[in-house]
Amino acid sequence: MKKKMATVLAIRTWEPGSIREIDLHMPDCDMSGWTSAQHVKCKVGSLTYRDYTPLGWDVETSTCTLLIHTGHEGVGSRWARQLAVGDAVAYQGVRSSHHQPAGQSLVFLGDETAIGHFLALRQLAGSDARIRGAVLLSEAHHREEFQAYYPGWELETLRKAAGNYRSWIIGSSGGSRGSIRMRCSTWRGIYLRWYGCGSC
Repeated sequence: MKKKMATVLAIRTWEPGSIREIDLHMPDCDMSGWTSAQHVKCKVGSLTYRDYTPLGWDVETSTCTLLIHTGHEGVGSRWARQLAVGDAVAYQGVRSSHHQPAGQSLVFLGDETAIGHFLALRQLAGSDARIRGAVLLSEAHHREEFQAYYPGWELETLRKAAGNYRSWIIGSSGGSRGSIRMRCSTWRGIYLRWYGCGSC
């Protein structure tokens, strides 16, 4: 597959700096057919590629934004940390994840690595979509920033620690299987998307 090039237009860093939003101009990419969440296969090292989901995109300007969690030591994280405005980004292509919102009532469960995918599904669902669920975030300030950036989402931000999803689903009182059924009964007819993480 022929390699294509994009250009970094802007970078926004969540404080502390383990999450970066990277705006790309992709002149060779036709985004008009994006009816599902996509992933861009970016070259992050010699013969090394990583897939990232555009959290939002603009068809007319051929621009999109990647949200990359850089709070761990991996080749993709190191690549994202050193990017600067004006840099060229090589990518091998864009492919569909085949994930589409089934309606406008969405429930998401995931950690910071899933935020881009959640936002992509939110764009596809439309501005009237109702967002519920929970997201695990490692940094306390990131939990504050998430609530400030996405007001109106009924998406609880939880400290990233073992068992936090289980506690959230059952309820803070310890709960039982009955309380799980009660919570899930309010989600009938929704689009539920789960993204697991190593600390769950």
